[in-house]
Amino acid sequence: TANSSAAVLQEFPNQEQPLYLKLVEEAQSWGSIEQLGLEVGVMPDILARIRKIAPERLILIQGDIAQENDIANPEELTQLLAAGLNINGEGLLLPIPPKLFGTAHPNQEIETLRDRINEQRLQVVEGSPTCELWLPDVCFLKHEPHRDLILQLYDIGCIIFGDHVQASGATFPYYIDLRKIISIPQIFHKIVTAYAEILKDLEFDRIAGIPYGSLPTATGLALRLERPMIFPRKEVKAHGTGRLIEGHFQPGEKIVVVDDIMISGNSVMKGADKLKSVGLNVEDIVVFIDHERGVKDKLQANGYRSYSVLTLTEIAQTLYESSKINSEQFELLKK
Repeated sequence: TANSSAAVLQEFPNQEQPLYLKLVEEAQSWGSIEQLGLEVGVMPDILARIRKIAPERLILIQGDIAQENDIANPEELTQLLAAGLNINGEGLLLPIPPKLFGTAHPNQEIETLRDRINEQRLQVVEGSPTCELWLPDVCFLKHEPHRDLILQLYDIGCIIFGDHVQASGATFPYYIDLRKIISIPQIFHKIVTAYAEILKDLEFDRIAGIPYGSLPTATGLALRLERPMIFPRKEVKAHGTGRLIEGHFQPGEKIVVVDDIMISGNSVMKGADKLKSVGLNVEDIVVFIDHERGVKDKLQANGYRSYSVLTLTEIAQTLYESSKINSEQFELLKK
């Protein structure tokens, strides 16, 4: 809060490590971004410190805006937006200044303010001098397009530590569980969008998901891109049609294979081999997370081009820089 008398409490025990920042840090583990937001006063310097700790949280600027904190003022608005917007130019809720309702044409004044806000948002997203001028230490660069997504995956418990046996049979000191994403539409939507950005540059007739983890994603992509979907069965059932490949297809068609996590590459290659066994052409494989254990080279040696939305290094770096994990956990993810 901007109330001067509140400094005794909110800046306790000192300005370097105040109580309000400790509260923000604790709140990071209280719920996902859809469940919990933050309310902050009209103070760009404090807002910047909070945004640095909580880059993915929705922040509401306190609605009782005093005259000395006038967001209708272009200069003060610039500072506030540069401090509070996230990397996507979002994540900040601004109340309409009460004084605008007392003007002769409040609707025009509010529209003007809206347009000014949108202009500033674009400048922040594009990494303009506006952002660098005011807050160089909290401007998230555009080359981290999946930062928010990584933090959200961590917040909902998709990344956990402790010894776990992977599908490949190896034991890792962590586990990445992506099956939770289908229960959170907002995050699932972001993941499908990230896949789609890669697929839009590839040539293919149909999308094939590898059972079972990537089937929801493949379905989402088929709907998003309006492309037909098929999938190779993990096991061929003795009853029914006994098909190896489910869905309609024609031999000779080009298939892009979608999987969730690439550790050894064995499961995705087995799926691709099944598709090829019925006369389909498979050249491209797209995964969500690449563990970077030389699997891309392995796939290339077997005639496949591979792409990934995220790498384990990118995930580890983002979580560590955002104070989500400690140095020991950071090293575990990098092993």
